[in-house]
Amino acid sequence: MKHEFQQKLCTNYLRLQATSPDDLKVLSALLQDSIVPIADILYTPSQKKVIMVLQRFRWELTKNAEKIGKPIGYQRCLCGLVIDKVEYMQTRQIDINDRSQFLNFLTFCKSDQHLDLQCSDSKTIRLSINGLKVTAKDIGESWPTTQCPKHEETT
Repeated sequence: MKHEFQQKLCTNYLRLQATSPDDLKVLSALLQDSIVPIADILYTPSQKKVIMVLQRFRWELTKNAEKIGKPIGYQRCLCGLVIDKVEYMQTRQIDINDRSQFLNFLTFCKSDQHLDLQCSDSKTIRLSINGLKVTAKDIGESWPTTQCPKHEETT
């Protein structure tokens, strides 16, 4: 029975698009703690897009399992992220040319004409945007992980 439950949950892949600040909050929560290899970030000025592949922690599986009282292992999956209408990209405390680095995504912050992708250790990717359109889609099968991201409580 546990295997059937796990199989059913694993087929529900993320496919979302954010076009408003409220949408962005939902997407931000689902992408929190994604691992982002610098090598998997591409900015294409001619197409005005940033494309990246994240290793997303599947928070929705953990939350669903808690709700119905069924234990389930932690999982990650690859997730394609496309941010449209990008005029330019800047980074803070990130060497975008060091393709061996990994970022730990925390949240999106939208202000005026900017969209910030905030990562741990105060690393930020700042995008100047002309409208909000962020699309996320899971790619391929999930894989198990023994690590569940944890955050310190702030007061």
